[in-house]
Amino acid sequence: MLGSATSTAVERVFSQAWQLLHFTRNRLAPSTIRAFLCLGAWGRSDLLAMEDLLASVRSQKRKQNEVEAEEDDKEK
Repeated sequence: MLGSATSTAVERVFSQAWQLLHFTRNRLAPSTIRAFLCLGAWGRSDLLAMEDLLASVRSQKRKQNEVEAEEDDKEK
């Protein structure tokens, strides 16, 4: 019984990885793929609130845009 549950979990991970790789055309680094799979699993297990993750990503993106804007202003 334990073997079938384990194989189902492994099959699910391979299926998710295939979907991810298929859409990105294999251009992601292995560490990035691993991170995406972990984040997805943590989100489905309620170990990570996706809203918190999205807020963090948006915050980092805003900071990056501000830094780039400052650098552009300095170049002008």
